Amino acid sequence: MPHDGFLVLSALGPDRPGLVAEVTEFLVDLGCNVDGSRMAVLGGEFGMMMLVRGPEDQLQAIQRGVGELERRTGLRFSFRPTVDPRERQRPPAVPYVVSAYALDHEGIVHAVSEALYRLGANIVSLETDPYSAPHTATTLFRMEALVEVPPQVSVAELRASLSRVAAQQNLDLEVRPA
Repeated sequence: MPHDGFLVLSALGPDRPGLVAEVTEFLVDLGCNVDGSRMAVLGGEFGMMMLVRGPEDQLQAIQRGVGELERRTGLRFSFRPTVDPRERQRPPAVPYVVSAYALDHEGIVHAVSEALYRLGANIVSLETDPYSAPHTATTLFRMEALVEVPPQVSVAELRASLSRVAAQQNLDLEVRPA
């Protein structure tokens, strides 16, 4: 029996109800499964990334049939074959969640990600959102990232590096084990 392959499928386009149902119906009809996904509306655009698992011939059918799906949904698709996530070679790492809150201003994501990069940390997922402060409606900013930190980086070193960023960017920053 042939083993399943994996494909990362991403899409972006104007948001409207029913997009997830249409895309997943297309995948199910081909005998494929969504093993993991991230989806969001940003502005008026809907974006999705999915890890799709299925027989290799069906993954190829996705690539051949995506043009019709684009016409039906208005989404633009891209795809890339990938490995079984269980087989991915990853260096040893310690997982942490990094959260930051501040008055919204340019450079927050860059400053935090640059500090993590300099420590050799890998950002596994990152989410940001502006929101309004109660009573004043001042625009505030929230960021949360799941990061993998090399084991040779102490938690004290991680916290010190991010504390410098917090001071420079005027952030309320928290580091906790994932």
